[in-house]
Amino acid sequence: MQMVDNYGSLLQAYGLKKIVESLGSSVEFIDIKKIEEDYVLTDSIEKYHFDESEEKTRLQKLFDKKIFVRLRNKVTIKLFKQKCRKFRIKELEISKKSTEYDLCIIGSDEVFNCLNAGWWGYTSQLFGNVSEAKKIITYAASCGATKFKDLPEIIKTSINRAICNISKISVRDNNTYDFMKEFGVVEIERNLDPVLIYDFDTEVMNAKFPRLPKHYCVIYSYSYRFYQEKEINTILEFCDKYNLTPIAIQGEQTWCKKFIACNPFECLKVFAHADFVITDTFHGTIFSAKYANKFAVIIRDSNANKLEDLIKKIGIEKHVLRDISYIESIYNVNKDKDAINKILKTEQIHTIKFLKKYINEDQKG
Repeated sequence: MQMVDNYGSLLQAYGLKKIVESLGSSVEFIDIKKIEEDYVLTDSIEKYHFDESEEKTRLQKLFDKKIFVRLRNKVTIKLFKQKCRKFRIKELEISKKSTEYDLCIIGSDEVFNCLNAGWWGYTSQLFGNVSEAKKIITYAASCGATKFKDLPEIIKTSINRAICNISKISVRDNNTYDFMKEFGVVEIERNLDPVLIYDFDTEVMNAKFPRLPKHYCVIYSYSYRFYQEKEINTILEFCDKYNLTPIAIQGEQTWCKKFIACNPFECLKVFAHADFVITDTFHGTIFSAKYANKFAVIIRDSNANKLEDLIKKIGIEKHVLRDISYIESIYNVNKDKDAINKILKTEQIHTIKFLKKYINEDQKG
């Protein structure tokens, strides 16, 4: 997922790269391939596509009519894409390509979400059809909203054939665990996302802090996902009461006073200095749990599977905001940093042990 313009995608790629390098291996990234004979297998079925923002409200459309806001957002998005591209070149070193690999790690992220609206659709490559690798494992893989029961038999057959190439499967959520069980996989590892496992403290410390208001509230989401009048008005009233400037990161929210573009490390630094964070994304929740002091997580239908699982695993249930009207009560909740760090420390040890086993096998070979 390293080619996706998304802070979470880039940081999980970087985090996993650094972890594997610390275990003595050099790392390169293989691009996802759209395999036409695989892609057409889903032509007859309805692909999942969640977008709560398709029907924007009157208030959102009103903001959209402001020429300045539209121009500002267009410039910011262009700058954001430039920063993503530079990060891939410098930090991920994506220009490095080989024809053969000792080990291929598929994941993290929604690599098994074969019924999504991604441009590659279903590709057996993400299920183990990686001819350039001698050995294949997955790490913290997710199938997102894809369910085994919704797959046509022809795709199940293709997946079954591909996963025979995988030496070990690691998943990040219960839905993916059940998904793999349906394919007859007996032993399945559970691991946390690399952004939770890797320690970005040095990168964050050295990152430049963007010019921002002294007190601000981060709104971290995909574009226009905060579109309902009640949500917008409640957040604006809350920010006004506590003298916080709403700052949009990642996706544009035209009602926010500021929309900023920064590189991934700077993004984490913005979280660390925020008075409050409101997010409804998987990685936004991870950034908050690791770096924000106060935060609220909104669960939506489109991400309930992976978010609820994540929230339970790292023990941040008290930060869930199920009704926007209770935003102030969440604002008054302090993060239990020690408890979160204890969980992450245990999971870091588990991850290193898991990856070291397969990397060491290849080095011995």
